[in-house]
Amino acid sequence: MHEMGTNQMKRVIVLFSILLALFIVYYDLKSGTIPQNALPASTMAAEAPATSLQYKSVTVKPGQTVFSIIGNSAVPADKIAEDFEELNPNVEAGRIQAGVTYKFPVYPD
Repeated sequence: MHEMGTNQMKRVIVLFSILLALFIVYYDLKSGTIPQNALPASTMAAEAPATSLQYKSVTVKPGQTVFSIIGNSAVPADKIAEDFEELNPNVEAGRIQAGVTYKFPVYPD
C-alpha cells in the first residue's frame, strides 16, 4: 500500500481549496446569495422617475431579457436600454433578474 507523503497531502488540500473557492464564486455569480426579500423595499421604488415614458410592469421569467420582453421594435437598442434604465433607477438593462418586476418602456407601433 502506498502512503501519501506530506507534499502530496499539501497538494491535495490546496487543490480542494481552489476547487471550493471556484465553486463558491460560481454559485454567487450564478444564483446570488442575498434573497430578494432581504433587500430593502426602498431599493426598487425609492425614486419614482418623473418621466413621460409609457411603460408596462412585467415580472421577469427565467431566460427573458429587456429586448425579448419589449419585442420587435423600430426603436434602436441603445434607446430601449436607456429608457429602461430611466424607468428603473439603479438597474442596468443587461442585469435584470428573474422573479423581479420592472417597468418596461412601451413604444407606439
